[in-house]
Amino acid sequence: MLDCALIQSVLQKARYWDMNFPLFGSNLHAHLFRPPLPERELDAWEELMELRLPADYRTYLTQLGNGGAGPAYGLMPFEFPLQETLREETVFSDSHAARFEALVRQWYETFHQDWDERYELYCAQTPEGARLSYEDWDEAQGRYMEEHLERPLFENGQLLIANQGCSVDIYLLLNGSHRGDCHEGNQEYDYSYPLWYQSKGPYAPITWSQYQSFFTPFSDYLMDYVERVEELCASLSPEQRQQAQRERAQVREFQAALDGADWDEVLRMLMKLDPTALSLKSRSFYLYYQDTLQRSLPDRPEVAAFFQGIQKSRRTNSGWEFTVFQETCFSGSRYPHPNFAQFLRTFEEPEE
Repeated sequence: MLDCALIQSVLQKARYWDMNFPLFGSNLHAHLFRPPLPERELDAWEELMELRLPADYRTYLTQLGNGGAGPAYGLMPFEFPLQETLREETVFSDSHAARFEALVRQWYETFHQDWDERYELYCAQTPEGARLSYEDWDEAQGRYMEEHLERPLFENGQLLIANQGCSVDIYLLLNGSHRGDCHEGNQEYDYSYPLWYQSKGPYAPITWSQYQSFFTPFSDYLMDYVERVEELCASLSPEQRQQAQRERAQVREFQAALDGADWDEVLRMLMKLDPTALSLKSRSFYLYYQDTLQRSLPDRPEVAAFFQGIQKSRRTNSGWEFTVFQETCFSGSRYPHPNFAQFLRTFEEPEE
């Protein structure tokens, strides 16, 4: 059972004190939750779908938030999916161990073989007049895989709740012997992830007994993140805490000048900042106002230089390094980006 009071207490501290988001993916959600789902709306969906979500995940949605803070990029918002596959029996269950192993073996063999060699074998086994062209054969193979492999392995009886990056999705099992457990899925069949084969020795389809070690109860999946956040906050040095206090004060003063349209004061404060010395969290704040400042102070090279400095401070040239907000992210993103007003409140002084 989730201890929501403990979770909120730990994450509330992190929202104020974690300025550089060293935990992978935490910069995306900044330890913030979306607003919780009204329980009556979830009740109505469950009645319509004739299923009930596992208790701890349900608690997360209705008492903590509809997506947001969690491992890596956080939990995706629950969008009331209507796929019939959610009601289907999952193969990730003791009662379907033999079918699981058969599907995994077929998945392994399908992706382990060269696609062109598979077509050549098909041609050798099929009379010339009955052969499909490569394009038609490829399309038929895709339809077969979707119906007979991808659907049972990645859809039936499980809900996609998160993404860990690099095409690794997190699924929550909705029925079967491991109902309420999470596990990883990777449809790209990247050999760097020991999901469908034995992780030691020659590559081979994984067995059901081996695969069971990958299951994690939802509460453990979430609390592992919470515990690492708590350790992070406890390990902050006095210098890091002083920097956090200093930057929070700078942001509050800067926001007040913006709210008052005092552009001379905005420029004065901006010129005092070294963008390369700012925390990742503060740089995310200033980046949110880049277009506003460039429109309002179009002839000041200091503004362009400041934001060039922020871009030069990036550790990578791709991916989300800064916090991206609901207001500015691309339409259709399933990631739990916070809204800017939520984020701004974390620059207030915490109540001790």
